[in-house]
Amino acid sequence: MLKDLAVLLPVDRPAGALIDCAVSLASLFESHLDGVACVYQTLNPMIASEAAAVVMAAEYDTSVEKAAIVLDQFEIAARRLGIPHDAKSTFNVSYAATRAVTEMSRLYDLNIVAQPDRSNPSQADFLSETVLFGSGRPVLMVPYITRSPIGTDRVLICWDGGVPAARAVHDAIPFLRKAKTIDIVAVNESEDATSEISSTALIAHLARRDLSARPHRLKADASNIHNAILSLAADYNTDLIVMGGYGHSRLREFILGGTTRGMFESLTVPALISH
Repeated sequence: MLKDLAVLLPVDRPAGALIDCAVSLASLFESHLDGVACVYQTLNPMIASEAAAVVMAAEYDTSVEKAAIVLDQFEIAARRLGIPHDAKSTFNVSYAATRAVTEMSRLYDLNIVAQPDRSNPSQADFLSETVLFGSGRPVLMVPYITRSPIGTDRVLICWDGGVPAARAVHDAIPFLRKAKTIDIVAVNESEDATSEISSTALIAHLARRDLSARPHRLKADASNIHNAILSLAADYNTDLIVMGGYGHSRLREFILGGTTRGMFESLTVPALISH
């Protein structure tokens, strides 16, 4: 059940479309929704020079004002739809603010995040990865090109039999129950695959939940899997993609896997992603 949602709001780029998607989702599932704005200090003023500290203080004050504006925008949208909500903000140097948001995100059923836009970078761009790998909860990534509320009629599941994909299917059950059409795409799976983790087995699993799905098997080079998936999503007018988020640990960082990174960069449809 999706009863407690959070939307992570950037303060240095437009957030209107992200807010609209979040409140529409909260309305659909009759959920509580928290809006969280994250304001970063570029450097701890306690260790900066006096001149640098003055500049940083001015930048910080500007960011605080922007956070207040975006949270007001969020509250107006939530009140308009009668959604129970709360507005929160974090103010700290980047690593501390990110840690606070990541810890906070562990108690939500779903965290709604904005897709990073390389042409319009935000200080909060890395939050999507950090929350995906650090929260233990699914994220719903909203493409920066989105201009309308999230639909649930046509859902596309990306399936490879892996643990993240399995978690994503489980996390997406509330969406699947509202879908009119469920498609499953397996890339480079054998046409006669019948193992316990095949797309055929997944269809049988969903059928036991009274969910009907149709399979699609595609062939693609490893570097082009994300494009093949997005092309299929476009062909079927998909409203929502469900997928596992893959990555590997390097010291304290998680590095996105190739297909996951390709989806992060090229996403054209909202995606529920689980790790």
